[in-house]
Amino acid sequence: MKKMKALLLSGCLIGLLCGCGAGTKIDTNTVILDKKGAVTEAIVEDFSQPYYDADELKAEIESKAAKYNSETGVEDAVSLEKLELSEDKVISVRLTFKSCGDYASFNEKELFAGTVADAYAAGYTFSSMKDVNQENVVLSAEDVLEKGSMHIVILEEAQQVIVPSDICYISDGVSLVSKKQAVNLNEGERAFIIYE
Repeated sequence: MKKMKALLLSGCLIGLLCGCGAGTKIDTNTVILDKKGAVTEAIVEDFSQPYYDADELKAEIESKAAKYNSETGVEDAVSLEKLELSEDKVISVRLTFKSCGDYASFNEKELFAGTVADAYAAGYTFSSMKDVNQENVVLSAEDVLEKGSMHIVILEEAQQVIVPSDICYISDGVSLVSKKQAVNLNEGERAFIIYE
């Protein structure tokens, strides 16, 4: 949990334990994308050290979000939705972002969502990807480009991703959890997920 430690050391922890879609309980670090381009960040972390203070953490997150919103000129580019500490000392915070760009700028981590054509126009290059419905089918980089109107999410953090429609193709280092959920297993390595 490298990210969490870094944020705690800097005095700002971001996390989440939330429900998503049909009552799905999220209990691991997750990015949730909606159809309109908004992003919810979900990080679930142990908060049992005696020197951790939930009120202090909430104030730090609110301050950081307010500063970011002020700098961008968008009042709710980043919003703190909730912060809770469970009885078993798990901190749960929900942050929402107006866009992937806000998420990426605020967290200083890569996150792109759009069409495959948009990703290519933005300078991304693709490698082969696996078809999640046909075990032995692999798309070449050229085949990926032919999926131009399909949606893609690109990230570099080792975390779960929930997308608004069914996942069709995943890059190496990504594991499918369900039709709309996948996990990037390799921190710092770019992962690609194509969905309908």
